Amino acid sequence: MNQILLVLLIALSVTTSAQNKDYLVSMDGIGAIKIRMSQEELEKLLKQKFILRNALDTADSYQDTATAKYKNTNVQLFFQRQYTGDNVYFMYLIGLKTSSPLCKTEKGVGIGSDKLKIILAYEASTISIGPEYEGEDFSIKSKTKYLMDVRSDDGARKLVFYLRNKKVVAVEVGTVFSDSE
Repeated sequence: MNQILLVLLIALSVTTSAQNKDYLVSMDGIGAIKIRMSQEELEKLLKQKFILRNALDTADSYQDTATAKYKNTNVQLFFQRQYTGDNVYFMYLIGLKTSSPLCKTEKGVGIGSDKLKIILAYEASTISIGPEYEGEDFSIKSKTKYLMDVRSDDGARKLVFYLRNKKVVAVEVGTVFSDSE
């Protein structure tokens, strides 16, 4: 009887560990969705086709968005065009965002976390904190909406925590572009 119980506990812990990795938020992505994946790779992974409105626009639109279902979470995907030749390009992932309470960082920061938890978890990283702006012309500093931006050590990636009334309501993983890009 004890052996059966031990085998069940081990199976349960392995299953729980695998599920946690599906929703793990890191500077590289969320679960199996990774920054810099091509649209084709994402469509294959998620078993979904994305209609990108700006993908064929050769004028000024080099970025586009799509929404998708990953496991039991909704994610917003941010794409950018990558040229491989004259008028030859593909779309690749530069960021993704979720409001799912299933998604947490390795340090336990997720939906419902507060500002202090983020600061303590990432105190060795570069952190920027500031209010969002509201109003028709986005000129009014919000008193309830804040952004906390945590940069990777090399400054190329970021986690953005969206706070409402001092609690995280969404998490974004993204690429940081320099002025030369």
